[in-house]
Amino acid sequence: MKTKNLASILTIACSAAVIAANQEAPSAKQLAAFPKNIARQHYATNLFLYDASAQRYVATEAAAAWLDDDVTTGWPALAGKQHYLLQLTESQMITNFSLSAKPSSGSITIYAGQQAAAPGNKGWRAVAKDVSIESINQKKLANPLNVEAKYLLIETNITNPAPIYSLYVYGTKSASTEAIVHRAQSVDVRSTVGEFVNNQTAFNISSIYANGRVTYANAQGGNASWQRAIDDNAESFISIAPSTTESGMVVKFDAVHPVSRLALLTDQNARGKADIFLLAQAPANGQPVSIEGLAPSVTLTFDGTSARSSADFAETNATAMAIRWRPESGEAALNVRELNVFSDFSLAEYEVSGAPAAIAEGSDETKIVMAKHGDGKDVKAPIGEGKDVKAPIGEGPDPVESGPGFKPGNLGFPPRTPHNPLSE
Repeated sequence: MKTKNLASILTIACSAAVIAANQEAPSAKQLAAFPKNIARQHYATNLFLYDASAQRYVATEAAAAWLDDDVTTGWPALAGKQHYLLQLTESQMITNFSLSAKPSSGSITIYAGQQAAAPGNKGWRAVAKDVSIESINQKKLANPLNVEAKYLLIETNITNPAPIYSLYVYGTKSASTEAIVHRAQSVDVRSTVGEFVNNQTAFNISSIYANGRVTYANAQGGNASWQRAIDDNAESFISIAPSTTESGMVVKFDAVHPVSRLALLTDQNARGKADIFLLAQAPANGQPVSIEGLAPSVTLTFDGTSARSSADFAETNATAMAIRWRPESGEAALNVRELNVFSDFSLAEYEVSGAPAAIAEGSDETKIVMAKHGDGKDVKAPIGEGKDVKAPIGEGPDPVESGPGFKPGNLGFPPRTPHNPLSE
Protein backbone atom coordinates (compact mmCIF):
# COMPACT_ATOMS: atom_id res chain seq x y z
CA MET A 1 0.00 0.00 0.00
CA LYS A 2 2.77 2.40 0.93
CA THR A 3 4.54 1.65 -2.36
CA LYS A 4 1.39 2.44 -4.33
CA ASN A 5 0.85 5.66 -2.41
CA LEU A 6 4.45 6.70 -3.03
CA ALA A 7 4.11 5.90 -6.72
CA SER A 8 0.95 7.98 -6.92
CA ILE A 9 2.64 10.87 -5.16
CA LEU A 10 5.57 10.70 -7.56
CA THR A 11 3.23 10.59 -10.56
CA ILE A 12 1.34 13.64 -9.33
CA ALA A 13 4.59 15.46 -8.61
CA CYS A 14 5.98 14.69 -12.08
CA SER A 15 2.72 15.79 -13.74
CA ALA A 16 2.81 19.05 -11.80
CA ALA A 17 6.42 19.60 -12.86
CA VAL A 18 5.54 19.06 -16.53
CA ILE A 19 2.60 21.48 -16.30
CA ALA A 20 4.80 24.08 -14.59
CA ALA A 21 7.48 23.68 -17.27
CA ASN A 22 4.90 24.05 -20.03
CA GLN A 23 3.63 27.27 -18.45
CA GLU A 24 7.04 28.89 -18.62
CA ALA A 25 7.80 31.01 -21.67
CA PRO A 26 10.59 29.66 -23.87
CA SER A 27 13.98 31.08 -22.94
CA ALA A 28 16.02 33.32 -25.22
CA LYS A 29 18.43 30.44 -25.75
CA GLN A 30 15.62 28.11 -26.81
CA LEU A 31 14.12 30.67 -29.19
CA ALA A 32 17.53 31.38 -30.73
CA ALA A 33 17.29 27.95 -32.37
CA PHE A 34 14.60 29.26 -34.74
CA PRO A 35 16.27 31.08 -37.67
CA LYS A 36 14.67 33.99 -39.51
CA ASN A 37 13.46 33.27 -43.04
CA ILE A 38 15.02 36.09 -45.02
CA ALA A 39 13.26 35.27 -48.32
CA ARG A 40 10.50 37.72 -47.47
CA GLN A 41 9.35 41.06 -48.87
CA HIS A 42 9.19 42.49 -45.36
CA TYR A 43 12.92 41.78 -45.27
CA ALA A 44 13.34 43.84 -48.47
CA THR A 45 14.16 40.72 -50.50
CA ASN A 46 13.29 40.80 -54.22
CA LEU A 47 12.76 38.13 -56.88
CA PHE A 48 13.26 38.45 -60.65
CA LEU A 49 13.10 36.25 -63.75
CA TYR A 50 15.80 36.17 -66.44
CA ASP A 51 14.53 36.92 -69.94
CA ALA A 52 16.94 34.94 -72.13
CA SER A 53 15.81 36.55 -75.39
CA ALA A 54 16.41 40.06 -74.07
CA GLN A 55 19.32 38.98 -71.84
CA ARG A 56 18.01 40.84 -68.84
CA TYR A 57 16.08 40.29 -65.62
CA VAL A 58 12.41 41.23 -65.47
CA ALA A 59 9.78 41.54 -62.79
CA THR A 60 7.86 38.36 -62.03
CA GLU A 61 4.46 37.82 -60.46
CA ALA A 62 6.04 34.96 -58.51
CA ALA A 63 7.63 37.51 -56.17
CA ALA A 64 4.29 38.42 -54.62
CA ALA A 65 3.43 34.79 -53.89
CA TRP A 66 6.79 33.25 -53.02
CA LEU A 67 8.02 36.09 -50.80
CA ASP A 68 4.92 37.06 -48.85
CA ASP A 69 4.12 35.58 -45.43
CA ASP A 70 1.12 33.55 -46.60
CA VAL A 71 1.71 29.86 -47.30
CA THR A 72 -1.52 29.60 -49.34
CA THR A 73 -0.75 32.22 -52.03
CA GLY A 74 0.99 30.48 -54.92
CA TRP A 75 2.43 30.97 -58.39
CA PRO A 76 3.98 28.31 -60.67
CA ALA A 77 7.51 28.52 -62.01
CA LEU A 78 7.71 28.67 -65.79
CA ALA A 79 8.19 25.35 -67.58
CA GLY A 80 11.61 24.22 -68.76
CA LYS A 81 14.93 25.67 -67.69
CA GLN A 82 14.40 29.09 -66.07
CA HIS A 83 16.48 31.37 -63.89
CA TYR A 84 15.09 33.28 -60.90
CA LEU A 85 17.26 35.87 -59.17
CA LEU A 86 16.77 36.32 -55.43
CA GLN A 87 18.25 39.63 -54.28
CA LEU A 88 19.06 40.33 -50.65
CA THR A 89 19.76 43.88 -49.50
CA GLU A 90 23.21 43.01 -48.24
CA SER A 91 25.72 40.20 -48.44
CA GLN A 92 25.27 37.70 -45.64
CA MET A 93 25.81 34.09 -44.65
CA ILE A 94 23.25 31.71 -46.23
CA THR A 95 22.94 28.37 -44.47
CA ASN A 96 19.98 26.56 -46.02
CA PHE A 97 17.11 26.61 -48.51
CA SER A 98 13.73 24.95 -49.04
CA LEU A 99 10.35 25.65 -50.56
CA SER A 100 6.71 24.80 -50.07
CA ALA A 101 4.89 23.73 -53.22
CA LYS A 102 2.22 21.51 -54.64
CA PRO A 103 3.95 18.20 -55.44
CA SER A 104 5.65 18.25 -58.85
CA SER A 105 8.66 16.73 -60.59
CA GLY A 106 11.76 18.58 -61.66
CA SER A 107 14.99 19.92 -60.22
CA ILE A 108 16.74 23.11 -59.18
CA THR A 109 20.34 24.26 -59.08
CA ILE A 110 21.33 27.11 -56.76
CA TYR A 111 24.16 29.53 -57.48
CA ALA A 112 25.51 32.14 -55.08
CA GLY A 113 27.18 35.44 -55.94
CA GLN A 114 27.82 39.05 -55.04
CA GLN A 115 26.60 40.57 -58.33
CA ALA A 116 23.38 40.35 -60.36
CA ALA A 117 25.18 38.70 -63.27
CA ALA A 118 23.57 36.84 -66.16
CA PRO A 119 23.23 33.05 -65.89
CA GLY A 120 26.46 31.35 -66.91
CA ASN A 121 28.63 34.22 -65.73
CA LYS A 122 31.80 33.06 -64.01
CA GLY A 123 30.85 35.13 -60.96
CA TRP A 124 28.24 32.53 -60.00
CA ARG A 125 29.23 29.64 -57.76
CA ALA A 126 27.09 26.46 -57.83
CA VAL A 127 26.27 25.55 -54.22
CA ALA A 128 23.50 22.96 -54.80
CA LYS A 129 23.29 21.15 -58.12
CA ASP A 130 20.37 19.24 -59.72
CA VAL A 131 18.42 18.93 -56.47
CA SER A 132 15.02 17.32 -56.97
CA ILE A 133 12.00 19.49 -56.14
CA GLU A 134 10.60 16.61 -54.09
CA SER A 135 13.68 16.47 -51.86
CA ILE A 136 13.35 20.15 -50.80
CA ASN A 137 9.57 20.46 -50.81
CA GLN A 138 9.00 21.32 -47.14
CA LYS A 139 12.44 19.93 -46.35
CA LYS A 140 15.74 21.74 -45.95
CA LEU A 141 18.72 20.84 -48.11
CA ALA A 142 20.46 17.73 -46.82
CA ASN A 143 23.80 19.52 -47.12
CA PRO A 144 23.83 23.08 -45.73
CA LEU A 145 24.94 25.86 -48.10
CA ASN A 146 27.09 27.89 -45.70
CA VAL A 147 27.98 30.52 -48.29
CA GLU A 148 28.33 34.29 -48.16
CA ALA A 149 26.18 35.93 -50.83
CA LYS A 150 24.00 38.89 -51.75
CA TYR A 151 22.31 37.08 -54.63
CA LEU A 152 21.02 33.56 -55.18
CA LEU A 153 20.37 32.41 -58.74
CA ILE A 154 17.74 29.65 -58.68
CA GLU A 155 17.81 27.58 -61.88
CA THR A 156 14.55 25.62 -62.20
CA ASN A 157 13.97 22.77 -64.64
CA ILE A 158 10.33 21.67 -64.36
CA THR A 159 8.27 19.89 -67.01
CA ASN A 160 4.80 20.32 -65.51
CA PRO A 161 4.92 23.28 -63.13
CA ALA A 162 2.63 23.42 -60.09
CA PRO A 163 2.16 26.36 -57.72
CA ILE A 164 5.03 27.25 -55.42
CA TYR A 165 3.75 28.95 -52.26
CA SER A 166 6.85 29.98 -50.31
CA LEU A 167 10.62 30.16 -50.50
CA TYR A 168 12.66 29.61 -47.34
CA VAL A 169 16.20 30.95 -47.07
CA TYR A 170 17.96 30.80 -43.73
CA GLY A 171 21.12 32.38 -42.40
CA THR A 172 22.56 33.17 -39.01
CA LYS A 173 19.81 35.57 -37.91
CA SER A 174 17.43 34.40 -35.18
CA ALA A 175 13.74 35.18 -35.62
CA SER A 176 13.36 35.91 -31.91
CA THR A 177 15.74 38.88 -32.01
CA GLU A 178 13.58 40.82 -34.47
CA ALA A 179 10.25 42.63 -34.44
CA ILE A 180 7.78 44.56 -36.57
CA VAL A 181 8.44 48.28 -36.14
CA HIS A 182 7.00 51.47 -37.59
CA ARG A 183 9.16 53.03 -40.29
CA ALA A 184 10.64 56.42 -39.52
CA GLN A 185 9.23 57.56 -42.87
CA SER A 186 6.71 56.01 -45.27
CA VAL A 187 8.17 54.48 -48.43
CA ASP A 188 6.98 53.67 -51.93
CA VAL A 189 6.40 49.93 -51.57
CA ARG A 190 7.38 49.05 -55.13
CA SER A 191 10.57 51.06 -54.90
CA THR A 192 11.31 49.11 -51.75
CA VAL A 193 10.38 45.51 -52.46
CA GLY A 194 9.85 45.33 -56.19
CA GLU A 195 7.23 45.30 -58.90
CA PHE A 196 4.77 42.79 -57.49
CA VAL A 197 3.66 42.97 -53.86
CA ASN A 198 1.15 41.21 -51.63
CA ASN A 199 0.91 44.07 -49.16
CA GLN A 200 -2.04 42.49 -47.30
CA THR A 201 -0.05 39.35 -46.51
CA ALA A 202 3.40 40.80 -45.84
CA PHE A 203 3.52 40.43 -42.02
CA ASN A 204 2.46 37.33 -40.13
CA ILE A 205 1.59 38.53 -36.63
CA SER A 206 1.50 34.99 -35.23
CA SER A 207 5.17 34.42 -36.10
CA ILE A 208 8.16 34.30 -33.80
CA TYR A 209 9.72 37.39 -35.40
CA ALA A 210 6.48 39.32 -34.66
CA ASN A 211 6.67 38.17 -31.02
CA GLY A 212 3.79 35.73 -31.41
CA ARG A 213 3.97 32.67 -29.16
CA VAL A 214 2.20 29.34 -28.86
CA THR A 215 1.26 29.37 -25.18
CA TYR A 216 -0.61 26.06 -25.07
CA ALA A 217 -0.91 22.88 -27.15
CA ASN A 218 -2.26 19.44 -26.37
CA ALA A 219 0.81 18.15 -28.22
CA GLN A 220 3.97 16.42 -27.10
CA GLY A 221 6.84 18.51 -25.84
CA GLY A 222 6.87 21.77 -23.97
CA ASN A 223 6.46 25.44 -24.72
CA ALA A 224 9.72 25.69 -26.66
CA SER A 225 8.84 22.87 -29.06
CA TRP A 226 5.32 24.24 -29.57
CA GLN A 227 6.82 27.23 -31.41
CA ARG A 228 7.44 24.96 -34.40
CA ALA A 229 3.87 25.75 -35.47
CA ILE A 230 4.82 29.40 -36.07
CA ASP A 231 8.53 29.23 -36.98
CA ASP A 232 8.25 29.99 -40.75
CA ASN A 233 9.52 26.51 -41.55
CA ALA A 234 7.18 24.14 -43.39
CA GLU A 235 9.27 21.13 -42.42
CA SER A 236 8.64 21.43 -38.67
CA PHE A 237 5.23 20.98 -37.03
CA ILE A 238 3.32 20.09 -33.89
CA SER A 239 0.49 17.55 -33.76
CA ILE A 240 -2.78 18.83 -32.30
CA ALA A 241 -5.09 16.16 -30.89
CA PRO A 242 -8.87 16.34 -31.42
CA SER A 243 -10.81 18.18 -28.75
CA THR A 244 -14.39 19.19 -28.00
CA THR A 245 -14.83 21.55 -25.06
CA GLU A 246 -11.25 22.87 -24.86
CA SER A 247 -8.88 24.32 -27.41
CA GLY A 248 -6.09 22.13 -28.72
CA MET A 249 -3.78 25.08 -29.26
CA VAL A 250 -3.51 28.75 -28.23
CA VAL A 251 -1.43 31.44 -29.96
CA LYS A 252 -0.86 34.80 -28.29
CA PHE A 253 -0.03 37.94 -30.29
CA ASP A 254 2.21 40.73 -29.01
CA ALA A 255 -0.78 43.11 -28.64
CA VAL A 256 -4.40 43.59 -29.67
CA HIS A 257 -4.66 43.64 -33.47
CA PRO A 258 -7.54 43.99 -35.97
CA VAL A 259 -7.20 40.52 -37.51
CA SER A 260 -8.75 39.98 -40.95
CA ARG A 261 -7.12 36.91 -42.52
CA LEU A 262 -5.52 33.61 -41.59
CA ALA A 263 -3.98 30.64 -43.36
CA LEU A 264 -2.90 27.19 -42.23
CA LEU A 265 -0.63 24.52 -43.71
CA THR A 266 -0.94 20.90 -42.61
CA ASP A 267 -0.59 17.59 -44.49
CA GLN A 268 -2.47 16.74 -47.67
CA ASN A 269 -4.21 13.73 -46.14
CA ALA A 270 -5.82 15.82 -43.38
CA ARG A 271 -9.61 15.50 -43.25
CA GLY A 272 -11.70 17.54 -40.87
CA LYS A 273 -12.33 21.07 -39.64
CA ALA A 274 -10.08 23.44 -37.74
CA ASP A 275 -12.24 25.82 -35.71
CA ILE A 276 -10.60 29.17 -34.99
CA PHE A 277 -11.66 31.27 -32.00
CA LEU A 278 -10.40 34.88 -31.91
CA LEU A 279 -9.85 35.98 -28.31
CA ALA A 280 -10.15 39.41 -26.72
CA GLN A 281 -8.07 38.15 -23.78
CA ALA A 282 -5.29 35.59 -23.76
CA PRO A 283 -5.22 32.79 -21.19
CA ALA A 284 -2.21 32.21 -18.96
CA ASN A 285 0.72 30.30 -20.43
CA GLY A 286 0.13 26.58 -20.43
CA GLN A 287 -3.66 26.94 -20.19
CA PRO A 288 -6.25 25.93 -22.83
CA VAL A 289 -9.41 27.93 -23.53
CA SER A 290 -12.86 26.63 -22.68
CA ILE A 291 -14.88 26.77 -25.91
CA GLU A 292 -17.88 24.73 -24.88
CA GLY A 293 -20.99 26.12 -26.54
CA LEU A 294 -19.08 28.83 -28.43
CA ALA A 295 -19.36 29.37 -32.18
CA PRO A 296 -15.98 29.61 -33.93
CA SER A 297 -14.97 32.87 -35.59
CA VAL A 298 -13.63 30.96 -38.62
CA THR A 299 -13.65 27.33 -39.70
CA LEU A 300 -10.97 26.01 -42.07
CA THR A 301 -11.94 22.85 -43.93
CA PHE A 302 -9.54 20.12 -45.06
CA ASP A 303 -10.93 17.45 -47.38
CA GLY A 304 -7.85 15.34 -48.08
CA THR A 305 -7.07 17.04 -51.42
CA SER A 306 -5.08 20.06 -50.21
CA ALA A 307 -2.75 20.71 -47.29
CA ARG A 308 -3.66 24.43 -47.31
CA SER A 309 -6.69 26.37 -46.23
CA SER A 310 -7.27 30.07 -45.62
CA ALA A 311 -10.02 32.65 -45.14
CA ASP A 312 -10.65 36.38 -45.10
CA PHE A 313 -13.19 37.82 -42.68
CA ALA A 314 -14.37 41.09 -41.18
CA GLU A 315 -11.75 42.79 -39.01
CA THR A 316 -11.89 41.47 -35.46
CA ASN A 317 -9.82 42.86 -32.61
CA ALA A 318 -7.94 39.99 -30.99
CA THR A 319 -4.97 39.48 -28.73
CA ALA A 320 -4.86 35.69 -29.17
CA MET A 321 -6.50 32.82 -31.00
CA ALA A 322 -7.46 29.27 -30.11
CA ILE A 323 -7.75 26.25 -32.41
CA ARG A 324 -9.97 23.19 -32.02
CA TRP A 325 -9.42 20.24 -34.37
CA ARG A 326 -12.39 18.08 -35.39
CA PRO A 327 -11.24 15.18 -37.61
CA GLU A 328 -13.67 13.74 -40.14
CA SER A 329 -13.41 10.40 -38.37
CA GLY A 330 -11.38 8.71 -35.67
CA GLU A 331 -8.77 10.42 -33.54
CA ALA A 332 -6.39 11.63 -36.25
CA ALA A 333 -4.25 14.58 -35.15
CA LEU A 334 -3.73 17.81 -37.10
CA ASN A 335 -0.11 18.55 -37.97
CA VAL A 336 0.23 22.34 -37.82
CA ARG A 337 3.18 23.17 -40.08
CA GLU A 338 2.55 26.86 -40.71
CA LEU A 339 0.04 29.21 -39.11
CA ASN A 340 -0.28 32.69 -40.64
CA VAL A 341 -2.42 35.49 -39.19
CA PHE A 342 -2.71 38.91 -40.82
CA SER A 343 -3.66 42.33 -39.52
CA ASP A 344 -3.40 45.91 -40.84
CA PHE A 345 0.38 46.23 -41.14
CA SER A 346 1.50 47.82 -44.41
CA LEU A 347 4.91 47.51 -46.03
CA ALA A 348 4.79 51.24 -46.69
CA GLU A 349 4.54 51.98 -42.96
CA TYR A 350 6.23 49.02 -41.24
CA GLU A 351 9.40 46.95 -41.48
CA VAL A 352 11.22 44.24 -39.57
CA SER A 353 13.65 45.75 -37.07
CA GLY A 354 16.44 43.26 -37.71
CA ALA A 355 16.34 43.68 -41.47
CA PRO A 356 19.09 45.60 -43.25
CA ALA A 357 18.69 49.38 -43.53
CA ALA A 358 15.54 50.46 -45.34
CA ILE A 359 15.94 50.88 -49.07
CA ALA A 360 16.23 54.50 -50.12
CA GLU A 361 13.75 55.28 -52.85
CA GLY A 362 15.53 55.85 -56.13
CA SER A 363 18.89 54.50 -54.96
CA ASP A 364 20.52 52.30 -57.59
CA GLU A 365 22.71 50.72 -54.93
CA THR A 366 19.83 49.38 -52.85
CA LYS A 367 17.15 48.53 -55.39
CA ILE A 368 17.28 46.30 -58.41
CA VAL A 369 16.04 47.67 -61.73
CA MET A 370 14.38 45.44 -64.24
CA ALA A 371 13.66 45.24 -67.95
CA LYS A 372 10.42 46.64 -69.30
CA HIS A 373 7.59 44.18 -69.99
CA GLY A 374 7.25 43.69 -73.71
CA ASP A 375 3.48 43.33 -74.02
CA GLY A 376 2.31 46.00 -71.56
CA LYS A 377 -0.65 43.85 -70.52
CA ASP A 378 -2.10 43.92 -67.06
CA VAL A 379 -0.82 41.15 -64.83
CA LYS A 380 -2.97 39.13 -62.49
CA ALA A 381 -2.46 38.51 -58.81
CA PRO A 382 -0.94 35.18 -57.75
CA ILE A 383 -3.37 32.30 -57.76
CA GLY A 384 -4.01 29.95 -54.90
CA GLU A 385 -5.07 26.34 -54.91
CA GLY A 386 -8.83 25.83 -54.97
CA LYS A 387 -11.69 28.29 -54.94
CA ASP A 388 -11.84 31.91 -53.89
CA VAL A 389 -13.12 32.10 -50.31
CA LYS A 390 -12.74 35.81 -49.72
CA ALA A 391 -15.59 37.49 -47.82
CA PRO A 392 -16.11 41.25 -48.24
CA ILE A 393 -14.48 43.12 -45.38
CA GLY A 394 -17.13 44.28 -42.95
CA GLU A 395 -19.81 42.09 -44.52
CA GLY A 396 -18.51 38.61 -43.95
CA PRO A 397 -20.67 36.23 -41.90
CA ASP A 398 -19.53 35.14 -38.48
CA PRO A 399 -18.48 32.34 -38.40
CA VAL A 400 -16.76 32.13 -41.80
CA GLU A 401 -16.18 28.72 -43.30
CA SER A 402 -13.47 28.32 -45.92
CA GLY A 403 -12.55 25.84 -48.56
CA PRO A 404 -9.05 24.73 -49.60
CA GLY A 405 -6.62 27.28 -50.94
CA PHE A 406 -6.95 30.98 -51.64
CA LYS A 407 -7.09 33.34 -54.60
CA PRO A 408 -5.68 36.65 -53.35
CA GLY A 409 -7.74 38.88 -55.64
CA ASN A 410 -6.95 42.56 -55.94
CA LEU A 411 -3.90 42.97 -53.71
CA GLY A 412 -2.26 45.49 -56.02
CA PHE A 413 -0.19 44.74 -59.11
CA PRO A 414 -0.30 47.81 -61.39
CA PRO A 415 2.35 47.51 -64.12
CA ARG A 416 5.15 50.04 -64.19
CA THR A 417 8.35 50.48 -66.17
CA PRO A 418 11.20 48.32 -64.87
CA HIS A 419 14.81 48.53 -66.03
CA ASN A 420 17.75 46.22 -66.52
CA PRO A 421 19.83 45.10 -63.49
CA LEU A 422 22.70 44.05 -65.72
CA SER A 423 23.31 47.70 -66.55
CA GLU A 424 24.16 48.52 -62.91
